[in-house]
Amino acid sequence: MGEEPEIEPKTILRRTRVEVMPYLRELARRSRAVYPRLEIAKRWIEYYEGLSKVRPLTKAERRKLEEHRKTKRLLESRLEVLRVAGKYARTKLPTDLIALRQAQSKYYEAKAEFVPEEKKVEFVEKMVPPRDLYEEFAEVMSDIEEKCKSYKAIKYRTTPEAMIMSPFEREEALKRIGKDLSEKYARAYELGQRGKSLSELIEHYKEMKRLGAVGY
Repeated sequence: MGEEPEIEPKTILRRTRVEVMPYLRELARRSRAVYPRLEIAKRWIEYYEGLSKVRPLTKAERRKLEEHRKTKRLLESRLEVLRVAGKYARTKLPTDLIALRQAQSKYYEAKAEFVPEEKKVEFVEKMVPPRDLYEEFAEVMSDIEEKCKSYKAIKYRTTPEAMIMSPFEREEALKRIGKDLSEKYARAYELGQRGKSLSELIEHYKEMKRLGAVGY
């Protein structure tokens, strides 16, 4: 079998421009759309990678290729934020909240690649919280969820264990859980100051305070 004929650079460029055109038209209609921007970046990456198989890329072409790759990473991370944000909006689960915060962290990491070098460290420190912070936040929120369930079960005697408790045992158990909850809410608030909207946490706290679970 013979070797495949080498494609001319002009042919690769012409093909790329044809493939990009529909996405440019879509952007003209919806300037903030993410998908067409992502597809455009993908096509230009393919162009420069295809061109590199024909001849060595110039310094300017290598720079443009890297810019398109950075744009692709940024847009993909943006779409991931939107995807997990939608899931968390439906479930309100701590595990999905942590996935959202991690996705946001990756998005800002990708965005930091567009920040001037002299400002990059400051940007990362301000906008990209450490991953272990989110892991701890997930653990704290899960603990809060479990302790709220336990508090309500004892308060309203909805489990066999709660039903057989003496008044003294019941009061002591509620105080113990209430103290733990107060500490957990305080820690969740502290962690949530970086990257999390606190409105839901505050509403949750107010509800448990109304039930007498916190404030001991």
